[in-house]
Amino acid sequence: MVFMQEKCRIHSHRFTEIVIGCLMVLLSSAAPAQRRIAFEDVTRDAGLPAGLTGIMGHGGAWGDYDGDGDADLFVGGFCDRPDEDYAPAKGPISSRLYRNEGNGRFTLVTDEAVQFFARTSGAVFADLNNNGKAELYVANNARPRSRRTTEPQRTAQLAKSRLLRFDGKTWSDVTGNSSALPASLLSARNIGVLDYNNDSLLDLLIIEDRFVGRAGSHTTLLKNLGGLRFTSVNKTTEIPGNLFGLGHAVADLNGDRRPDFFIGHSNRLFLSQPTGRYRESKRLNDTFAWKPLDGEDWPCGAAFGDLNNDGKLDLVVAIHHVKARNRVYLNRGMKDGEPVFEDVTDKVGLSTPVPVRCPHVEIQDFDNDGRDDIYFSAGWRTKDGGVEPLIYRNEGNDDDGLPRFRPPRPTEKQTSQDMVYYPAGPSADYDDDGRLDLFLINWFQGDHCHLLRNTSVKANWLKVRVIGTGKLNRMGIGARVRVFRKTAGKKDQPLGMKEVQIGFGYASGQDGVLHFGAGDAKALRVDVDFQTGTTATYDNVKPNQTLVVKEGA
Repeated sequence: MVFMQEKCRIHSHRFTEIVIGCLMVLLSSAAPAQRRIAFEDVTRDAGLPAGLTGIMGHGGAWGDYDGDGDADLFVGGFCDRPDEDYAPAKGPISSRLYRNEGNGRFTLVTDEAVQFFARTSGAVFADLNNNGKAELYVANNARPRSRRTTEPQRTAQLAKSRLLRFDGKTWSDVTGNSSALPASLLSARNIGVLDYNNDSLLDLLIIEDRFVGRAGSHTTLLKNLGGLRFTSVNKTTEIPGNLFGLGHAVADLNGDRRPDFFIGHSNRLFLSQPTGRYRESKRLNDTFAWKPLDGEDWPCGAAFGDLNNDGKLDLVVAIHHVKARNRVYLNRGMKDGEPVFEDVTDKVGLSTPVPVRCPHVEIQDFDNDGRDDIYFSAGWRTKDGGVEPLIYRNEGNDDDGLPRFRPPRPTEKQTSQDMVYYPAGPSADYDDDGRLDLFLINWFQGDHCHLLRNTSVKANWLKVRVIGTGKLNRMGIGARVRVFRKTAGKKDQPLGMKEVQIGFGYASGQDGVLHFGAGDAKALRVDVDFQTGTTATYDNVKPNQTLVVKEGA
């Protein structure tokens, strides 16, 4: 096992950030702890508005498709609304792909294949043939028939999901030859990326909603046959035909080094079996059961993460409702071969509903203090036209080992007029400064997408990129990484545990690089457990770098 240290790029900082940083340092001792997480809207400075003005977006993804180390950005929209809904644009805006230039700015990719009209509701960049270049799978929420007579709205309603390939120079649509779009799949929402059979090829789990206008839904597990060819394996894996959902999360919960998955809305957890099949966890049906307030009270996005640094993956479910009763489930360990989850929402500080929809969710450390926070794709508009995102800051565990969370503002007296939401909002460190940034995809007329650069007070961090070179897929998806603080003469202190996953939450794709906050730690220990069964340990790792771990090297 070897690792390389990627040289951190030094980016110029604007005067405004310096002022904000100085003020935060001066006030940190007196200000409430929840004020430490801060963002600056840099959408225009990054060169993004020209191609996004007027877009009614509903899905997007970060991913390094050209292999230069910088996270590129795809944005997809719902393009079947009346022309006036896209004002100030004259009509629907096609999907957009932006290349990250590595200097804080993005340029529009003009290839025809990545500029299409659809009802996009999810996207991921994934290296599906292990050649070091990421393909782009776009989940489109197609209709069986179009009720539009004008273009491009008519085309948008009929457009099904698609698989796009980058050959190093240009993008092309390879959906037709890949069988990555089964005839039964129509109203797609989210894309799971997993190696369900441990053959080193990434498979695709396409989540379909229940709003298809026909009997049943057809959430589909597509087995990767190699050469960008796929086949449905629902029957052989015993995935039921009536499985509907919106968002999802993937992780190995039962410890067999095979991915399990939770699907939001139907709120069903499926556990991998030694035979290569999946079995639904009936015992957890009551735990995850949802009693809706009305016809639009839907569990939506989902994310696994270690909220209390105990080495077990917990679950957060985001709710698509104007009274979002988001849920937090703590992993209490295994019983009879299945994980046990406890609803601790009220105990950890999320008891108050949010007065706007919270579709997307991620568990990430946004202030780099070594404790993962909970982020929902909602927030408050700021006076300067930006957005203050809804991030519940992790304030540490209480005496009972329960994590405690606090939002940036009290939500008790807030109304739907005070806050705004975004269907998708994936995180990524786009400027490589060690702090996770956000891209919020706009859904409302008169608003625009927001690139929010993290300007929180700097603390130490570590990013981990896993590269499979043998039996593990190239992106390292499924590998489990634990990071510890090294302390002389004392036991190493856990700073987090994560699995390499992408596409979790709702309608959002991440770039597959794990991010850990390290606080003031000067040295770290990193333990890696590969899906193949091998392990590796790196001791006395310095923070503030990207650790590249090569399995099988």
